[in-house]
Amino acid sequence: MWLCMSLLLWGTSLLAPQSGTAGLHDLYAAAGVKEIAEPLATPGFALTTIEGQTIDSSRLRGHVVLINFWATWCGPCKEEMPALKRLKESFAGSRFELLTITTDQQVEGIRTFVRALGLDFPVLLDDRKDVSAAFGVRGLPTTVLIDRQGRLVGRAVGPRDWDSAESVALVRQILEGAK
Repeated sequence: MWLCMSLLLWGTSLLAPQSGTAGLHDLYAAAGVKEIAEPLATPGFALTTIEGQTIDSSRLRGHVVLINFWATWCGPCKEEMPALKRLKESFAGSRFELLTITTDQQVEGIRTFVRALGLDFPVLLDDRKDVSAAFGVRGLPTTVLIDRQGRLVGRAVGPRDWDSAESVALVRQILEGAK
């Protein structure tokens, strides 16, 4: 019995995170976000919101940024919007930014959608689909996480529960500067 217990404890210690980095790896997995092993510099962009304001990505340096690519015709995109809103609210007053980018052409339909859900984050228009292409968006929703140094550190394709404890913990760790 002693030998079985020793083997069990030894095996458990091999699986346990050995550092803060291992803990961050676990958070990516728990949140359903693919960690980018070698963080990549993100493509720069300047897009207009549905309100006509221009947002230049260069001004986001120093912030953790979550960018969600979506469309009004995408059912799973619509379903995850309330969770994105709650995630943003949980980081109010921090250096966290949430942007959404759509290639939809019907601006009035987008505005109606945004008002119906009470969304209060920027909705950027990617009319020419340049930014979507630069980020390698092939399916919707696609979400990317960018660290404070402006590097792409995570990607998720498909809807996620963005206000889950795991997602909040992941964003918090990236905000705190963990790699």
